[in-house]
Amino acid sequence: MGNQLVGIAPSQIFPVEHYLTDHNDLQFDINLGSTRFFKVARARSQEGLIVVKVFAIHDPTLPLSTYKDKLEDIRSKLASAVNCLPFQRTILTEKAGFIMREFVKCSLYDRISTRPFLSSIEKKWITFQVLYALHQAHKFGVCHGDIKLENIMITSWNWVLLTDFASFKPTYLPEDNPADFSYFFDTSRRRTCYIAPERFVKTLSSELSNTMLLPEQEVKTGDLHPMMDIFSAGCALTELFNEGHPPFDFSQLLAYRNGEYSASKHLDKIEDSEMRALLASMLERNPANRKSAEIYLAQERGKIFPEYFYSFLQSYMLIFSAAPILSPDEKINRLRKDIANIINILKTESKEKSNPSESSASGCLKLDDKNSASVNELVNRENIAKFVQSIEEKEKIDEEKAMKDVKTSEHLEGLIIITQLVTSCIRGLHHSQSKLQSLDILLQLAENTTDETILDRILPYIFHLVHDPAPRVRVSALHTLTKCLYLVKSIPPTDVNIFPEYILPGLSHVTLDDAVIVRAAYAENIAHLAHIALRYLKNSHLTNSSNKEGLKPSYESELQTLHEMVQQSVAMLVTDSQNLVKQTLMENSLTKLCVFFGKQKANDVILSHIITFLNDKDDKQLRGSFFDCIVGVAAYVGWHSSSILMPLLQQGLTDPEEFVTTKAINAMATLTELGLLHKSALYQLLSESVVFLVHPNLWIRHAIVGFISASARTLNLVDVQCKVQTMIQPYLRHPLIQIEKEVLLLEALVAPIPRIVYDSVIKYNDIDELFRVFEQRQKARVKAISGIIPQYSDMSTTLKNLFRRLSSEAMTEMEEDQLLMMKPHLLKINKHRQSIEAKQGMNKSSVGKLELNLIKDKVRHHMVVLYPDTKSDLGMNAFKKIDRRTPDSIVTHATMNQEWRTMFAAQDSVQHTIVKMSDMTGGGSSPSNSVHGGDIHLSPQHSLTDVNSMNDHSLHERSYIQFATLYGFADRCAPCRLELRQLTFRKQEQHSAALRAQHWADNIAWQTGSRLLASGWKPRGIPVAYLHEHRAAVNKLVSIPDTSLFASSAADGCVRVWDVSKMEGRNIANRSRQAYVHRGGPLFGLAVCDQGQSIASSASQSGSVFVLRIEQASNKMNVLYTRQLDLQEEGCAVDLQYLDSGSQSVLVYATLYGSLIGWDLRCPGTAWRLENDLKHGVITSFCVNNYQQWLTLGTSSGVHICWDLRFQLPISSIKHPTGARVRKVITHPTEHSWILSAVQGNNEISMWNLETGFRQTVLWASSAPPLSHTQTGHSICAMHSGAIDRNGFLLAGGTDMRLRFWDLQNPNESYVALPAANDTVPPNSLAYEQRLIDGTNVVQEVLVGGVTTGSVTGSTVRGRGHEEGGQGQGPDSPPAGHHDAISAVAMSNTCILTGSTDGLIQVWK
Repeated sequence: MGNQLVGIAPSQIFPVEHYLTDHNDLQFDINLGSTRFFKVARARSQEGLIVVKVFAIHDPTLPLSTYKDKLEDIRSKLASAVNCLPFQRTILTEKAGFIMREFVKCSLYDRISTRPFLSSIEKKWITFQVLYALHQAHKFGVCHGDIKLENIMITSWNWVLLTDFASFKPTYLPEDNPADFSYFFDTSRRRTCYIAPERFVKTLSSELSNTMLLPEQEVKTGDLHPMMDIFSAGCALTELFNEGHPPFDFSQLLAYRNGEYSASKHLDKIEDSEMRALLASMLERNPANRKSAEIYLAQERGKIFPEYFYSFLQSYMLIFSAAPILSPDEKINRLRKDIANIINILKTESKEKSNPSESSASGCLKLDDKNSASVNELVNRENIAKFVQSIEEKEKIDEEKAMKDVKTSEHLEGLIIITQLVTSCIRGLHHSQSKLQSLDILLQLAENTTDETILDRILPYIFHLVHDPAPRVRVSALHTLTKCLYLVKSIPPTDVNIFPEYILPGLSHVTLDDAVIVRAAYAENIAHLAHIALRYLKNSHLTNSSNKEGLKPSYESELQTLHEMVQQSVAMLVTDSQNLVKQTLMENSLTKLCVFFGKQKANDVILSHIITFLNDKDDKQLRGSFFDCIVGVAAYVGWHSSSILMPLLQQGLTDPEEFVTTKAINAMATLTELGLLHKSALYQLLSESVVFLVHPNLWIRHAIVGFISASARTLNLVDVQCKVQTMIQPYLRHPLIQIEKEVLLLEALVAPIPRIVYDSVIKYNDIDELFRVFEQRQKARVKAISGIIPQYSDMSTTLKNLFRRLSSEAMTEMEEDQLLMMKPHLLKINKHRQSIEAKQGMNKSSVGKLELNLIKDKVRHHMVVLYPDTKSDLGMNAFKKIDRRTPDSIVTHATMNQEWRTMFAAQDSVQHTIVKMSDMTGGGSSPSNSVHGGDIHLSPQHSLTDVNSMNDHSLHERSYIQFATLYGFADRCAPCRLELRQLTFRKQEQHSAALRAQHWADNIAWQTGSRLLASGWKPRGIPVAYLHEHRAAVNKLVSIPDTSLFASSAADGCVRVWDVSKMEGRNIANRSRQAYVHRGGPLFGLAVCDQGQSIASSASQSGSVFVLRIEQASNKMNVLYTRQLDLQEEGCAVDLQYLDSGSQSVLVYATLYGSLIGWDLRCPGTAWRLENDLKHGVITSFCVNNYQQWLTLGTSSGVHICWDLRFQLPISSIKHPTGARVRKVITHPTEHSWILSAVQGNNEISMWNLETGFRQTVLWASSAPPLSHTQTGHSICAMHSGAIDRNGFLLAGGTDMRLRFWDLQNPNESYVALPAANDTVPPNSLAYEQRLIDGTNVVQEVLVGGVTTGSVTGSTVRGRGHEEGGQGQGPDSPPAGHHDAISAVAMSNTCILTGSTDGLIQVWK
């Protein structure tokens, strides 16, 4: 832009906001100052705050487009230079030119004068980054042209950005005319001049010097050279190390150019000789003597700049300074993971350095901790002195140990840079977890850094978190504050009053905090803080004593101020409304506070308050803590506290809680050993407490023995023999001399009062009457002559019952006398108990309830849609294929109309409440609503993953939002919100699994065919078909779902498949559809597998289990799978069931010797194996509930065992009262936790509740007395259950050849559905009556007199009428009913299937 601009006078001047009105995407924020050259403003854009520099165009002939191209070229070249911030956007209009860059709050010029002032290592780090920025720019062929402190930007975590590259400013200036310098370079009006000397040139003649407009050709022109930037950077860095004193102004620089001025006076002030030499080299007058930034960085590696600047720090800090821009929470999370490694890296580098660590700064004094308390006027001075000394020594040892640990760790000065990085994030943290992590990091930093860093840089941020809204953050901040203050061992003179002026006033509000845990945390730490404050105070006066100048403040007055401030907080905590705060203060701080306050104040401040704690009858823990801590307080208060302690200890003896009494007696023993109890008080306590030698509580007996032994050791021999011996004599089995030995005394005691006797007495309502009777009985015993039984007077009925019960519990006359001796204590304990029970009775209604209305913060509720989303629908497809109940429209339950969705706040459920896996992995694609900003807004062009490979790296220009979306940083959420998402997702998964299980259970229930039964359906006993193909007993019948087919297995080794639909009508011959003959002996079990596509069975003699494929167009069945069992080890399979819940396809079989084996048909091997104990008998039958969660088996010894299939554990065991063999077990059709069990004899069927183990109902079709223990008569062999209109029914047949229909809802409606073929008893002559026997509902089949229905009264009799039985029977029809025992029952659609031991299968309606 050259020198031609200097003389142009503007025709009209406008403010900077005038020029921004034409740009809709920019919003003017604030004016940053204006010069004749540029008007500068801060504006808001879509990407954050930016700096806009406006050049008003007054001369349209200026070649501005070339300068714009130059700026664009610089921007593209420096795209990957991480420490450079070139102008990002250039706009040229007719009125003005605009150049823009990101806004950075602070320049290095501002930072020099801002507290906390920069330390030496920070200045070196800034110098390193400035040289590194120059190296980056020069490597890409870009020179800055105007380096000064105002153009070196610095973030709050000390990341340097070199900005405002001045390619448009003149390279060379006239040395005899300051106008160009003032116009272009002196924007701050400080007249400092950092322009390299070679840039000043002479003009043609001095006469032209009065002309403002200089001809351009008369000024030497040319490009900038890197050495010019080196000189300017040297000037800026010299000002940095000279605390803001510039090395040159304009006139001094011109004199320096001519050799008339030297910069040595500024350089000599720099203490570091190596840094002084570096800056002197950069300020060389001759450009040839200066070196490049790259050479400076290389030659000072390991000298001025530590090795970790190069190997670690630059690349690590880049993570937090370049795109993708991390939020403060993400920064802290990353630092929390890395901080231990960072400290190790710096420690390793520190050890490798040969030069020793510098001595501590002058003006600081090493602290020591010499706490002393003058304790006088004690009864037993030697003991109490030892006790106090032990307390002080313990605290001193702990403190010295902590000091030693701190001193052993070297101070790592590099951690100041990391500390600055951590503290720069704290004010921007949003999540409580991040704040807790930041406190943890600060504590680790404090353990390894200098005291000045702790006091100046860490403490203020901890104080900031002490005021955080989250209580747990405030708690952690209080603990961290105490620990950090404890770590400080040398205090600068400026910080000696940090406690009275900063810390204690700053914590005064904590005593009034709303959260109890915060006040409790302060109570836990206040004693530590008080001791640290005292240490600071003592050492500050030791420092002042060596300082002869100035006024010496009075130690006593400052100590008094400190006492008053701590006393104010302690008084608030001691009188807190919550007992937790009081208890915490007592257990953690009481003894230390006594040391801090001294004897007099310990009495006034502490003892006077804590004695009121015993008045709290509701909090036993508080009372117990009082007796734990009273000894330490009494030791500091002194012997005159005996009169105060006496009633408190007596009160402890009558406390309703026995552990409080134990602590009170232990406190007596300790006080006795310390000599803090007068002899008269000691005798009184002994006389009152000696009765506890027979107390039922062992702890109390141990404590009282310890108290007596301590008294014996303290008193002289005469007092022991005359006083103590006589007191304890009644409680000893034999005389004892050495009562000071606890073991001997404990061994000599008489037996204690039984616990049940003691509790009965203290819980008795009218205890006064009870003791009056005790006294009368004692008087009667005294009057009675020895050998004569005393005559006791009569007493009330309740007392007689009490005495009878106590006598049975071994209460003797000696126990009565002992209870009388404990009368004063027992009366008080009884009174306390009654008052406590009355209070508990009043508060019983609120027990276990949380009053949400009392919570200060509003309780947020979350609505979660548990319906399966598209992801889990994949798992439902299999169900939909085989769902027999409804069409695909069943899934419409997941949709709601808009009104309902609005009512239930579900209109945004797709976005917020339905959680998918993509949300869990952070792969969300929604853009972030807010851009996290610190004091810098970096554009993505400045990101670089590898610092060392900067060549040829430039990212595509993207906005932050696009970048964050691309890399998944937009989905930032608090840990608690993430946990909520995970919980939601888990609940959805559980709900989806539960839905699948429910649907599979519904399908299984559907397979039984009972859902097809019409309302009011009953079996009519109409024969449909007689099937004679089996040659031996039919053992199992099963219906194949979704078809009219059923299968049968028999003892002849055949499995046959039949079609019911072809049996009705005019079919002449009913033959099996398919058959399979197995040569391995009789077949027992039969189960349908793979949704009706195959069936499984088992053979008894060969021990094989096989699965057959049902072929559609064939009359044979092929074996799909087979498994051979070891008949010697396992035995044959006695029963089969199939489990299919969508996720599993398991065939379960029970073996003769007690194994339950799960065989997954999809893979070889055994899925699971359960071993049933053979002592319960061999397994005869088992069933699985519809939800396939449990399995119940029956054994030959009448035992029912329920196994949980989820955990594969036995959860319930029920044994039949008679131990009768279980013949068949099935599940109840309507009660999910009941089973139906048929046992040997009496046609008995029991319904057992597996949850309670109780026999709910018994079906008894026998002439024997109900529930009799004789196992005679017929037995039930086969059962089938179902439901009609949700009312359960049972079809049962057995050895009496009858098939009964039991109505489980109305048992009186039961009847014989199919009589035996040779039945002599008419079916309508049987009735069913209900009785309650031993809590079990018994339904008994009874024979009524007469054969007509009308002759039966009181019950409804149902039977198969002759007119019904006659249907379908021609002259050649076989007789109705079975001729042999019914061994199998099933239903196929509405047809009843029965099989008998003679091989006949009958089909009925």
